Order: sequence, then structure tokens, then C-alpha cells
Amino acid sequence: MELAQRELLESQALSEVCACQYYDLADTIDETPDKDLIAIIRHKIKCSICGK
Repeated sequence: MELAQRELLESQALSEVCACQYYDLADTIDETPDKDLIAIIRHKIKCSICGK
């Protein structure tokens, strides 16, 4: 994946993730696979704390 596309995915995922998971994602965003970032953006991964 192109670097610009990866940066866009990361930015979108950080804006879509719930507040409970924001800092965890921010800390591990470099290791998070593209498929997981896409799932976060599409709200396919729910937070175990708040359910969002």
C-alpha cells in the first residue's frame, strides 16, 4: 500500500475510533494491519467498554 494511502487510513481510523480506544490505537497504529484500520473505519470492531 502506498504511504499516502496508509496515512489516510491511519488518520480516518483515529477519527472514527471511540474515546476509550483512541490512545491504545494511537500507541500501536504503526503495527495495526490495514484490514484492522478499515474495520475500525467501517465500525466493524466494537469497543468492549462502551460498545461503540
